[in-house]
Amino acid sequence: MQKRYQRGRIPFTACQADPRFSYCLYVPNSHLDQMQSEVSLLVVVHGSGRTAEGFRDAFIEFAETHGCVVLAPLFPRGAVRDDDPDGYKLQSPLSYRYDRVLLSIIEEVAAEYLTARNFYLYGFSGGAQFAHRFAYLHPQRLKGLSIHAPGQICLPEQYLDVPGLEVLKDIRVQMAVGCEDTNMLPSHAWRISGDSRKTLLRRLHKSWKQLGISVELAEVPGAEHDGFALIPVVHEFFAKLLQQDNLIHR
Repeated sequence: MQKRYQRGRIPFTACQADPRFSYCLYVPNSHLDQMQSEVSLLVVVHGSGRTAEGFRDAFIEFAETHGCVVLAPLFPRGAVRDDDPDGYKLQSPLSYRYDRVLLSIIEEVAAEYLTARNFYLYGFSGGAQFAHRFAYLHPQRLKGLSIHAPGQICLPEQYLDVPGLEVLKDIRVQMAVGCEDTNMLPSHAWRISGDSRKTLLRRLHKSWKQLGISVELAEVPGAEHDGFALIPVVHEFFAKLLQQDNLIHR
């Protein structure tokens, strides 16, 4: 109960299920008035630079305005294997189950801060790789999804089964990339890459759209591969979803 009275920037906290991983939070002041009901949870996943705290801070004003808790997990390099810095991106089904690490963290946060167990998910770059693959694995846990500028993608037929597709069709999805994010990326034998992030995201958007998923594509003028330049786009997207969610649950 004591943690439920903590507000503002919550420093990095070790995951109880696996202390190799940690997370930081922002808890809005309004949550003190809502202690008898769950508050919405927004998860923001860092890219390869591991700037988890910076992304958390970029959502502080948003959290206060919309009354949601922001959770930023940290997947440090070398936590599982020294030679697998990109494992958290869920690139291979045979890799360590970072998706389960996130689910463990969410359970811990829900118990300590009374947050919802189904959540909104945002990821930039490597975090966007994690986010769209997480959606294939656990679509039933998502209330909204924002995927920004992934450097590699997996198309739905590689991961998604028919029941999962039907669940994903009920989720609002945003994909966003900078108009100037056009550098060519290295190709891989079994991952779709070898093109620019903008081209890759257009391909992913087309694939999801053809399956009947409610997905919008935003290309931000003047922006290169800069997650913080894309933040206003994701703020606008999630603001609409949270407003709709709040109206439904009044």
